[in-house]
This record gives sequence, C-alpha cells and structure tokens, in this order.
Amino acid sequence: MASAQDFDFSAAISFDGSAAARANWDCLKAHMIAEWSGDLDGTMATITRDNPFQIFHGTGMEIWGWDKVREFYRERFKVFSGQGFFAKCIVCTDQVIVAQGWCSITPRSGVLFGADAAGKPIFQPLALWVYFENGLIKGEAAYFDGAEMKRQLRDGATGDVRTPVY
Repeated sequence: MASAQDFDFSAAISFDGSAAARANWDCLKAHMIAEWSGDLDGTMATITRDNPFQIFHGTGMEIWGWDKVREFYRERFKVFSGQGFFAKCIVCTDQVIVAQGWCSITPRSGVLFGADAAGKPIFQPLALWVYFENGLIKGEAAYFDGAEMKRQLRDGATGDVRTPVY
C-alpha cells in the first residue's frame, strides 16, 4: 500500500483557516495517493456518488456520473500510472481546492483526457480545481492548453517540475 512518502507533496499549501478546508485537503491527499497507486476502489472511495464529474477544458472532455467517472479512472489507469501532476502551489478552502503545477507523464497508447496518446512524454502547465461536497470530492476541472497537449502527445516534450514553464 502506497503512502504520502511515495509521492511529491512539496507544494506550498495555504488554508483559509477552516476545519473543512483541512478536511478537504486530507480527502484530496487520500484521493491522490489512491489514484497515483492505481487503486480504483480507493480512488472512488474519496468521490461522492451524487453525480461526480471530471472536466478537461483543454480537450473538451466531460464525464458526469458515478459509473462514468469510475470507468474513466479504470481506463486512465491503463494509459498511465503513477504521479502525473506535480503541484507548485495549492490553495484549500471549504468548497474547493485549486492547485497550479505541471503535468509530467509518459502515457501508453490510448486516450488521455480526451486526446489520443501514443507513448510520447508530455510536460505542460496545468491548473486543477477540485470541488467538494459533504466531505468528498464532487469533481475535478483541469485547465490546460489542449493544442499544446495534443502536439506533445504527437511529438513529445520533457521538462523539470522544479522550474517554471512560460
């Protein structure tokens, strides 16, 4: 079983001061550990059953509903595993967590966030909004440059998560 020590949680984290914000962070951290470990049941245990969602603005992909989100993760685990998001800054509130960082992965062939992947590495800035409802994740909305991601999936790109991308 993976733990927080297995992943990079070195981002600067700020809280709005509420107990709910800290509880949301604990939920998100458990979600990321399960997701990055490829634990489908553990990932889904952190998500509400009340019409959860995944939205990828860069590709236009939207997934709504418990069964569809579960299927999304099941398929995503086939395309890549491990830590794919490296946050630089995280802001936690009682309703949403916003994280800014980099997506750095080498997916296997398949569909990645609504785009075709063919085994080339990608490295690009990403902003992630994670919404909460009753102590669980309601949904995630990822903001990234879709054209750049598709170019990188075709041509490949690498970078260093410790340095900014402009």
